[in-house]
Amino acid sequence: MIHLYFHFIFSYFKSHLGKVFLNLLSVSLGIALFVSTQINGWKAEKSLIDQTIGFNSRNFIGRYVFTSNLTPNKPEKTILKKINDSLPNTVIVEPELQTKGYFKNEENQIFSIPTIGKDLITQFNFNLQIKNNDQFPKYIFSKALLSKLNTNGFPLLFHLCNKQISINRSDILEISKDGLFVLMDIERLQNICNLKDNFTSINLIQSQNHSTILYDLPKTMTLENWYYESNEEIKERAGIALGSLKINLTIISLVSVLISFFMVSNIYTGLFISRKIEFGILLSIGGTKLNNFFLFLILSVFMGFIGGSIGVYLGVTISNQNLVKTVSTLTDTMQIESYNDYPIEIILYGISLSIFGSIVSALFNAIKAYNILPIELLRDRDQLTTNFPFILSKHAILVISLFLILLGFFIGNIKIEKQILPGLAGVGFVIFGFVTLNYILIPYIINGIEKLTKNINLSPSFYMGIKEVGMESWKNGLIVSTIMLSTSLVFTLSTLTSSYQTSLKHWIADENKSDFSLINEEKLNSGEPGVPIDLFETLKSKTIFLDVEPFYINPKLTLNGKFFTLHVLNFPESLDKNRILVSKNLCFLEKICKGDSITLTTEKKGPVTLEIQEEKEHFFSERGTILMDFQLFKQLYTIEFLNSIRLTLKKDKNYHDGYHLIHNISKEYGLIHLDQIKLGELYLQGMDQVFSVLDTLKITAIAISVLSLITSIFYYVKEKSRILAGLKAIGMSLSQLYFLLFYQILFLVTTGITSGIVNSLILSPIVVYGINRNAFGWDLAFTFPVHFVAKLPIIIPIFSAFITIIPFYFVSRMKISKELNYE
Repeated sequence: MIHLYFHFIFSYFKSHLGKVFLNLLSVSLGIALFVSTQINGWKAEKSLIDQTIGFNSRNFIGRYVFTSNLTPNKPEKTILKKINDSLPNTVIVEPELQTKGYFKNEENQIFSIPTIGKDLITQFNFNLQIKNNDQFPKYIFSKALLSKLNTNGFPLLFHLCNKQISINRSDILEISKDGLFVLMDIERLQNICNLKDNFTSINLIQSQNHSTILYDLPKTMTLENWYYESNEEIKERAGIALGSLKINLTIISLVSVLISFFMVSNIYTGLFISRKIEFGILLSIGGTKLNNFFLFLILSVFMGFIGGSIGVYLGVTISNQNLVKTVSTLTDTMQIESYNDYPIEIILYGISLSIFGSIVSALFNAIKAYNILPIELLRDRDQLTTNFPFILSKHAILVISLFLILLGFFIGNIKIEKQILPGLAGVGFVIFGFVTLNYILIPYIINGIEKLTKNINLSPSFYMGIKEVGMESWKNGLIVSTIMLSTSLVFTLSTLTSSYQTSLKHWIADENKSDFSLINEEKLNSGEPGVPIDLFETLKSKTIFLDVEPFYINPKLTLNGKFFTLHVLNFPESLDKNRILVSKNLCFLEKICKGDSITLTTEKKGPVTLEIQEEKEHFFSERGTILMDFQLFKQLYTIEFLNSIRLTLKKDKNYHDGYHLIHNISKEYGLIHLDQIKLGELYLQGMDQVFSVLDTLKITAIAISVLSLITSIFYYVKEKSRILAGLKAIGMSLSQLYFLLFYQILFLVTTGITSGIVNSLILSPIVVYGINRNAFGWDLAFTFPVHFVAKLPIIIPIFSAFITIIPFYFVSRMKISKELNYE
């Protein structure tokens, strides 16, 4: 029996290299996309955790953080002793100071680098052994950072705490650790930044000589103005912050996997047709139906394993080459790119998904192999291939399909905050309904075409082509469904992107009325403030400006153990400046709304309770935004730098003089100035980076559907080789044969794309108003890419004509004598 399975599998590999290649290619493309997006999602979460806890060792237990979350704190001298005395000797108490430094590489790119100060003299947590004769390094660089800087010469210029430091190679110790960071002794960093005795956190590290880690003990001790968060809480918070992004990427990548397995199912249909004689022979010589069933399934498992392995390798390569980027407002792209590690579970998920999908794709044909009878050897056509695989009438299936589509649309648009399950269920119902609908409608569409064209003198190639499609309605229904899914994915993602762009443009126009914005370019990527507050006071005294508005952002304000964004700006006179605003999505997601109060632990006044006076549509943070007046912020927190200063010129002043003044100020303070157009482009550029991964998904979906179409026609040529050879023998010209293939491809492409457009018109509202709103709380301006639909009547025939060249090549080289030679 083993010999039989071995022969069946490897003889197929040997005699059908083209089919094997297409099968493996389709599986590997889908799995590669899934694996790469999962790895990148993990990297994004890992980078957020590392930037939060300072790239600590695996023995990190937790940390005490000063409650302001905005500036370092100068604690009482006894606090470290107090913490140390309350914990067992197996726990190391380690103060840490963390800030940001900046490098410029040879391409003049600016790198925002976490700079961490630790007590390296007495405690060193990177497992480094420094010989007694060696000089202790001033700076410790991660290997990834030195590689990223790509410097051919020293010294390096390091911008830290508004100072420029020259670093020689002899000052640097390189360590093999993922992430971009600079580590130095805490006293050195305190001296450079004029923050003597200041900390940003007090870390608790488990001694490496003890394996039992105490997580709960630190929580029992309370310290004024400090709060404790464990390693698990930090990881959970990072997971929540990026949860929506990772889930959306998973959904989209799984749809691409589904598209690829639709193609695989079509390939297995061709495989069954080409090997049905062998199944009949096996039954005739004493084989069993179970043998046929498991022969097909084992082949699918084997193909799924190989395709999955190739896909995993491609996915890891794509991730390491950063071809598909996962970007968020919380993450740093350069940090994400520096990681080369990933969990082994992702590899296992990829291979398991490949095997499972391959089995499901082959299951229907395995059942047909089980049910085949030896008498099928005498038939030219397997009747099973033309029948729908369910014992239901076409009318009943049509009703069920329409019901599933309507049910999916209704469920998918149910609004439940932070719940995307209704959206996922809705998408699933709609897709399944359309797949069955495609099969049912093919005969009706063909009949309709014949009735409409009966009075038109069309070529025989046209009628023969569409008739052939109708005779294999289930098989061709899979092809149409594959094209439908890829088309729907492209249009749905384009709708989502266009809706974001339209909404963002409206928000920019409403939110930014100023003529110019002053920004620190070096700190732009990290989102840190870099415009001196004294410049704001200076500009306020200039009579040339109608309005000078401060703008401050803290993207990691912690409230109730979660990350939110704080925006500080000048409130209009109509608002109470001692109360705050919240974004509408924060109200929707967290139920913190108008009339409620929140408590913030502030730097100057400790815990302060603030009342929410209004909710505002604020298209900026997917987690929710708190808006505070600048004067109130100054009463509660110390502020030295702003993110930007918005300037509005007086209408009666000369524009050239105003621009000249702004230009000189920008140059003097090392800033850049952006007008409204450039500021809008900056916001849109950031959004494009976040959605860049969707472009890759679109291209992959289109590539898989094209492969599916080519494979289907290729199988048609192989299966119908005798009929096509007979047509050539009785005088059909090559041009007629070309158009025979062309009309089939044109029908499949047109039907698939039309079905995909209709499908996307139903799925897009689910994604925009269901999944997106439930995940982020935003009400987007729905924008469907109608302009692209208008171009399809031109694109579809040209695309079909081009694709037809591939199968026509094989038909033109077909030898009549060989194909009509019956053994």
